[in-house]
Amino acid sequence: MLAEIDAACAVFSEEHKLPGLVAGFVDRGRLVHVTALGLADREVGQPVGRDTAFRIASMTKNMTSLAILSLRDAGKLVLDAPLAEYVPQFRAVKPATADSKPVTVRDLMCHVAGFVTDDPWGDRMLGMTPAELDAVIATGTLFARAPGLAYEYSNLGYALLGRVLTNVAGEPYQHYMRRTLLEPLGMARTTFDALAAARGDYAFGYRLDGAAWSRERIEPDGEVGAMGGLVTTAPDYARWVAFLLSAWPARDDPEAGPVRRASVREMALYHAPPFRPERGDPLPSAYGYGLVNAEDARLGRRLHHPGGLPGYGSHVLMLPERGWGVFAFGNRTYAPMSMLTPRLAEIWHRAAPKPAPAAPSPALRRAIDAVLAAYGSGRIEDMAEACAVNLLLDTPAGLRNAELADLKKRLGKATAVATIKPEHALAGEFVLACERGHLKVELVLSPEAQPRIQKLVFSVEQ
Repeated sequence: MLAEIDAACAVFSEEHKLPGLVAGFVDRGRLVHVTALGLADREVGQPVGRDTAFRIASMTKNMTSLAILSLRDAGKLVLDAPLAEYVPQFRAVKPATADSKPVTVRDLMCHVAGFVTDDPWGDRMLGMTPAELDAVIATGTLFARAPGLAYEYSNLGYALLGRVLTNVAGEPYQHYMRRTLLEPLGMARTTFDALAAARGDYAFGYRLDGAAWSRERIEPDGEVGAMGGLVTTAPDYARWVAFLLSAWPARDDPEAGPVRRASVREMALYHAPPFRPERGDPLPSAYGYGLVNAEDARLGRRLHHPGGLPGYGSHVLMLPERGWGVFAFGNRTYAPMSMLTPRLAEIWHRAAPKPAPAAPSPALRRAIDAVLAAYGSGRIEDMAEACAVNLLLDTPAGLRNAELADLKKRLGKATAVATIKPEHALAGEFVLACERGHLKVELVLSPEAQPRIQKLVFSVEQ
């Protein structure tokens, strides 16, 4: 499998003429494989290594979002408060329309503030000074539409989140993010200062015009790097991915990370209208807080985010229910790394151990046992204590017993429970193997102190 991953990276690098590439897999909380190919510095022939630093551009956004949530968790800001409460300059901004709602912090986090998509412009703005951002706020044509109506990706929105972090935390957002996230996670080589990083093991960014290679300028750190300014290495970024994945599943364990697990999971919820990406991932998606949420027929739930800057392309793809993820960095302008990570994920998926089936909750197990007893006797009354008050009012016992008799005539006696698939603690389905076929049973329990069966559906598997 690892050789196949390395080969896929090599093919992709050749296809897209990447000077250099690094890809990493995180599984069960650790970096388990790194592929490093090509050149970090074409001029001197310096190769990309495991520890070479790359700019990851908009993959910074989920870190910015979690920093905002950490302030929310500390009671220092409210996501649905008007932005002007935390960025006073915004009070003077004319609304998109007279009847527009105020722009909120949450609007910025999920790209529904009404700002125009600004990738080409924003990518050259990383070195903006505080005064220059103030000028954009004061004089810019900010609104493409009224806030809250539609998803439209905005770097300016995340630049303003950087200002929120600075104002609320009382220190530059770079310092807050280092103190709150990077240092606790041991990400010692992750920085906003690309000029300083370039003095070490650093992948310089390149562009290809026709047959001519040229080095892109290094965009300096400035006032708006919260939208895409981070530089990191594969080992450092693996720590971030491992931390995010550790938030699943929800559980009773003590908190061990710098931010609550519930807040990490909140980042992955749908907070914006669904959209279809323009390139790369063909799946309909929805944006959370710095993470894109999509459902893959083979891989299941996917959380991901791309990054692109002059000289760089990057992408991270995580499968929270499976506990692993993959990321890839390239040092060519807008390298389409979001096309590589799904290929690598498919390879990993084929070879990775399949997750063990989730165990049913005690309440669901009791409900299953009650249904088994009723199927065996042919009398719904034999599971009366397991029935919620509505069950036999909605479908009287006589009809339920007639249904059981018909099913038993067709399928014969039950021989074993073939599978149990909990949806969660209070719902699921199981398949009953019978003498002449299989019976699927769907259950939903009531929210009582002693959960009982409020919905019971039988269907013969074809």
